[in-house]
Amino acid sequence: MRLRGFLVGLMAASTLVAPPLSTPPLSAAAPSPALSGLTDAVAGRLALADAVAASKWASGAAIDDPAREQVVLDTVSQLALDRDLDPAYVRNVFRDQIEASKTVQRGLFALWELPGPTAPPATPDLGPVRAAINEFNVAIVDELAASRDVVTTLRCPPELAVSSARSAAGAGFDPLHVAALAQAGESVCAVSTGSS
Repeated sequence: MRLRGFLVGLMAASTLVAPPLSTPPLSAAAPSPALSGLTDAVAGRLALADAVAASKWASGAAIDDPAREQVVLDTVSQLALDRDLDPAYVRNVFRDQIEASKTVQRGLFALWELPGPTAPPATPDLGPVRAAINEFNVAIVDELAASRDVVTTLRCPPELAVSSARSAAGAGFDPLHVAALAQAGESVCAVSTGSS
């Protein structure tokens, strides 16, 4: 339910961000949305799912890697404490990052199983890719800390939708990656709706 609502918001925001054909492009001086640093880092991390998928495809490794996932969650929990953030909140955000990455990996595996499309060449050594993912993990936690005055307010959902749309466009994401980016943002907004 949360994903559907966020996807609708992301699609609506993308129509607001994309200028009509008859108008000039957005000015370079236009201010960036408040969460653009966060969504750019999330998109950067998500883009690495392609290399992870190619490596796992080539080696026959499973998409799910509970041991690696636990290492990521433990690491970001410590990063959260170091930045005076709630570790449970940050773990939830990163569970979404992990699931979004697996969504991309599963989508690519399904594509590569079809006649015609083939997986790109890959190295079985995920070390360099994981190092890059770790750098994005730190950046995401830093952006969460820098955005704490936005993510806890009602400004967060629309800001997140606009920022996500811009980050997706900037990364040249296809529909699979756009959907995964929306999934990756599901727990970012820590706003209480006051529902009973």
